[in-house]
Amino acid sequence: MFRGVLATAAVAVVLTAVPASADEPVAPVDLGTLPGGLTSYGDLVSNDGTVFGMSFDKANNPRGARWDAAGRITELPPQPGYASVVPAAITEDGVALGDSMSATGSAGRATLWGASGVPVDLPPVPGYPSSSVAAINAHGIAVGYSYGAQASDTAVKWDTTQGTVTALGYGRGFAINDAGAVLSSYQGESKYWDPAGNLVPLEGGGTPADLDNAGTVVGSSGVHAAKWDAAGHLTVLDTTWKSSTAAEIGADGTIYGTVEAGDGIRHLARWNAAGQLTVHPNPDGVWTRFVTANDTGSALVAIGSGKYFVWGPGGGLTALRPLTENAWCGAEDLNDRGAVTGACTVLSRNLHALRWDLPVIGTW
Repeated sequence: MFRGVLATAAVAVVLTAVPASADEPVAPVDLGTLPGGLTSYGDLVSNDGTVFGMSFDKANNPRGARWDAAGRITELPPQPGYASVVPAAITEDGVALGDSMSATGSAGRATLWGASGVPVDLPPVPGYPSSSVAAINAHGIAVGYSYGAQASDTAVKWDTTQGTVTALGYGRGFAINDAGAVLSSYQGESKYWDPAGNLVPLEGGGTPADLDNAGTVVGSSGVHAAKWDAAGHLTVLDTTWKSSTAAEIGADGTIYGTVEAGDGIRHLARWNAAGQLTVHPNPDGVWTRFVTANDTGSALVAIGSGKYFVWGPGGGLTALRPLTENAWCGAEDLNDRGAVTGACTVLSRNLHALRWDLPVIGTW
C-alpha cells in the first residue's frame, strides 16, 4: 500500500545462516554443438526444458541454436544478409526471439524463429532501418525498439500473431507483462507504459528493472530498492541498509535483488509479498551476484567465482556442478521447474551449452 512519496515498507530483516546444499551438486547435461562446431552456450530455458542459445557451425559462423527437452539441436540462422544471432527470449511453446546482427555488430533486425527454424523479420517502424527485440509475453506481444535513424530510438511492440508493429515513444523497451504494460530505459530516462499505451509517471523517479502481471514495477529509487504499483505510487522496500536494489519480481510477489552496507560488498536479498527482507550472508571474502529468478520462489545466484547455486524459497542452496573438475562455467537462466542453462569449458578451451536439471524444486 502506498503511504507517501518515500514511504518505507515495514519489514523484518532475516539474515539466514549459510545452509547446506539441499541436494548433492547437480551434474549438467552437455548439449553439444552444431555438427562440426566447437563452441555453444545456452542463454534461456523454457519450462519444458527447451534451451535457446548460440552455436558455431563447422565453418565457425555464429548461429542461433535451439535444443529441445531431449537435447536435439536445431540451427536458427540469422536473416539473409546478417551474420550472427543474439538470443533474447523463448516462449513456452519454443518460439525463439532474438536479433540477427550484421558482421560489424552495429545494425540488426529483430527476428522470430518458429518450429521450422526459418527466421521471420520483426520490422522496425517506418523511417528506421534497424530493430531489436527484448521480451515477449504469453499472448505473443513482443517488445523492443527501432533504431538507426536520425530520430531518437523508439520503443515498439510487435503483435507476432498479426504481424504488426506499434511505436510507443522515445526509449528502448525491455520488459512486457501479459497485460501489455511495458518498461523502457534509454540514456538515463525510464518510462512505464500501461497496457493501453499511456505513460504512467513513476512517483519519486527511479530506475525500473522488472514488472509483474499486476503491473507492479520493481527497481530502485535513489539508492534504495523500490516498487511502484500500476498507478505509479512508490514504496521504498528498505532503508536499513546503506543501499539496495530490486532486480526482478516473481509471480508470487517475491522481489529479488541485493543490499549493501557501505563496504562495497553486495549481499543477495529478497523480499516476500508481505515485505519481509531475507539477506543471504556472504562467506568471508567471497562476492555474490544475483543472476535471475523464476516464478516459483527460487533464484539463480553466483557465490564466488564460477560457482552457481539455486537459492530455494526456504533459503537452501543447490550447487550446480561443473562439467569437469577444472571447468569454468557460467549459468544464465532458471525455469519454473528448476532447470538451469549456461555453458562450461570443454578441455579448458571451448564452451559447450549445458542444462542442469535439479531433482527437486520446492521449499528447501
